[in-house]
Amino acid sequence: MEENAYIASIAAGIFFLVAGVRLLRLHRRTGERPELLLGLYFAFSGLYYLGYNIPNLFQIDTWPYQLDLLVEWTFVLGVFPYLFFIRSVFRPDDAWGGWIVGACSVFLLAGTVLTTDGGSVDYSFGNPWFIVQWLGYTAPSFWLGWEALLYRQNATKRARIGLCPPIVANRYLLIALFGGFQVLACLGDLSFANDINGDQAISLFTDAILGGTEIASVAVLWLAFFPPLFYTNWITRRAVILPTPMDG
Repeated sequence: MEENAYIASIAAGIFFLVAGVRLLRLHRRTGERPELLLGLYFAFSGLYYLGYNIPNLFQIDTWPYQLDLLVEWTFVLGVFPYLFFIRSVFRPDDAWGGWIVGACSVFLLAGTVLTTDGGSVDYSFGNPWFIVQWLGYTAPSFWLGWEALLYRQNATKRARIGLCPPIVANRYLLIALFGGFQVLACLGDLSFANDINGDQAISLFTDAILGGTEIASVAVLWLAFFPPLFYTNWITRRAVILPTPMDG
């Protein structure tokens, strides 16, 4: 079970890295900011997943502290463009969106610096700064899921009268699911932090959560950003477009 979770996380890391590179290449063609921000987030996340899980899968001794710290900061640096992506796409004109970005950034920076202080990394409930860091990287996924659901509701109404492509409304749903699966993965981090006594039952449960959420995250991202033709056609066929007054 544990080995399968590491394999799933490494596969997810490869997908995130590939997705990040593709979005960055798209940004070079379009010059659009969302592609840049999301591409950076996926690329950093992919590097983190690989750096964190490869030694566990191959039972390599933990990285030297400096390299372990670099892997940790790779993930942290990726959260910042993630936050700015959510802000720029969903709440570009709302001041409170900026406050969320600022609060999460402070929590993330303070939590990471003080959690990795003193030459070791302490991810346990005995270290309150771990919870601060956890809030800093968990809140963005919850925020993304909530905003995507709100946009999906509006897009679905518009799609029913032919004012929005059905695949766009579906994409918001998939993005909301991605946010939800990432929140579940973050809850798995809490389970790891609680596993201070080596409780095998907790470990197996956590491995199952993390492996399942990574696979699910990859699946919904693939459908959201790289949908195969059969999926696009299926979503279009399922859509029911109501006649408008102009149709007579």
